[in-house]
Amino acid sequence: MGPAARLGIFLLLVVTAFLVAALITAATMMDTGGAKSDTLIWIQGISQIVMFLLPALIFAWLFDGKASRYFQTGVKRWQLWTVLLSMLLIIIAIPMVDMLSTWNESIHLPESLSQWEASMRQKQEQSQQMMDGFLARPGIGNMLVNLLVLALIPAVCEEFVFRGVVQKTLVQWTCNPHVAVLIAAAIFSVTHFEVFLFLPRFVLGVVLGYIYFYSRTIWASTLAHFTNNAIIVVMYYISATNGLDIDPQHLQIPYPALFGAISLILTTIVVIFIAKIGVKNQKNPLD
Repeated sequence: MGPAARLGIFLLLVVTAFLVAALITAATMMDTGGAKSDTLIWIQGISQIVMFLLPALIFAWLFDGKASRYFQTGVKRWQLWTVLLSMLLIIIAIPMVDMLSTWNESIHLPESLSQWEASMRQKQEQSQQMMDGFLARPGIGNMLVNLLVLALIPAVCEEFVFRGVVQKTLVQWTCNPHVAVLIAAAIFSVTHFEVFLFLPRFVLGVVLGYIYFYSRTIWASTLAHFTNNAIIVVMYYISATNGLDIDPQHLQIPYPALFGAISLILTTIVVIFIAKIGVKNQKNPLD
């Protein structure tokens, strides 16, 4: 079966899983009798596992027979260095991503699309308000829950889907890893349904895509993704606990263009270094 057909089957698995997750959510809400934040956050975590991780694991079982082999979960000594570099890379990329976020949100669509723009911005704001409600809950226990449900689970689920299944299948289809990384990153960003954060999320997807392709282990991109999410969770906790006015989504870094440019250069250098390590240690460049 060709890559295109396999992607079609995966899409069918995701749609089916989405319907199952919707039923689970509806049943849970009816059983608890309300939308309390403690309930909602666990529903979100379980829904992500059902909608993303489960279809990815079924896909791997169908077309490889062994998920650990398909997703390349093993970590050799040389891969351990790429994992550590990938986590550092995300920290280095923060000023670049912050600059792109500010720029992307400042874009306005033509007057003819003003109503659609207003609607999209409202939905994005509502989504952010719900996330703020989860992240702003006081207490170390809630922060640990947030690290699990809002940082670790999304990182695992999204990397297994967008890098482990979508990008890997696109590499086989196009025989061009760069095209595959770009397409997978675009899909990754679009499926978050936040038009005015498309660019920073796309760039993050590109970085994660190259990390996975050259590291040859899903844990490199997953832990890099987790680092990105965890920084936001921890900064929200520090801000709420100490009464600080910090918005992890918009850090207002001084001289954003300068720091963004430096961040872009350093990010590129580290990605190239990870690529060199990967090329040196891999046997099949399109595996």
